[in-house]
Amino acid sequence: MKKVFLLVLALALTAPYAVALADGCYMCKDGKYVKYEGDETFAKRKEAKEKFQCDVSGTTGSCQASQTKGTVSDKK
Repeated sequence: MKKVFLLVLALALTAPYAVALADGCYMCKDGKYVKYEGDETFAKRKEAKEKFQCDVSGTTGSCQASQTKGTVSDKK
């Protein structure tokens, strides 16, 4: 029983960390995607529009690789 408790506790403590590091994709009005790394921010939306001509219509957790225009991130 102690092992089960420790396993559940470990999963509960690591889940927020995994969600915080989650990447996603911007859905563009033309049906394509721009992947973003890290948090979703206005600066990344602006970069997606400027670099990849993506008029962002929403976000999604994953995108099709064949439909991806590029990637935006905080890393320079």
